[in-house]
Amino acid sequence: SHVNLMKAESPGPSVTRLVPKVKSTAKILYMIYIVLTIIEIFLLLFGGMPLFDSLCTMFGTAGTGGFSIKNASMAAYPSAYLQNVVTIFMALFGVNFSIFFLLFMRDFSQVLHDEELRCYLGIMVSSVVLIAFNIYSQYQSWSQAFHHAAFQVSSIMTTTGYATADFNAWPEFSRTILIILMFIGASAGSTGGGMKVSRLLICFKSAAVHLTVVPSV
Repeated sequence: SHVNLMKAESPGPSVTRLVPKVKSTAKILYMIYIVLTIIEIFLLLFGGMPLFDSLCTMFGTAGTGGFSIKNASMAAYPSAYLQNVVTIFMALFGVNFSIFFLLFMRDFSQVLHDEELRCYLGIMVSSVVLIAFNIYSQYQSWSQAFHHAAFQVSSIMTTTGYATADFNAWPEFSRTILIILMFIGASAGSTGGGMKVSRLLICFKSAAVHLTVVPSV
């Protein structure tokens, strides 16, 4: 049952064992999930969000899917702090959970050399920068542009679905990036949906191999 639940909660490529026993691996993953959710709840409560709202927001963030209890989604909470907390945790829950285990084991070298993590963060950061520059004219400052761009990129790429702004009113360039991110999705072994960054890497590497011209002898 532990294995089946672990696979159900980790869509995408198969979950790699962190320790020899699959049951122990499942317990580690659940513990990481629980710790992250508890931290998010406390941070939301610290920012003044009611307990009920914090719990509902946390479940939507941790599961990277679902609807907000407010019609305006996270825009109903006019607090940059609360929105930033959700931005960060949406991105965190889109990371392969084995990365958190490696961090706990202080295996920083393997984390830094994780190709999927670097690609995931690279896509996310570059998308935020491009969108922020594209929507700057619609906001009063660069900080607001980056704030809303970061939130929407984190939400769309992890398939969470929260929003702080009406991105349908954004320029076509930004909307196109968000649609592409929706297909790419989060990392394998995370709670996020989409095609998964690992599959994107495999597709590009496979294409590179097949397109490589082999010189004739």
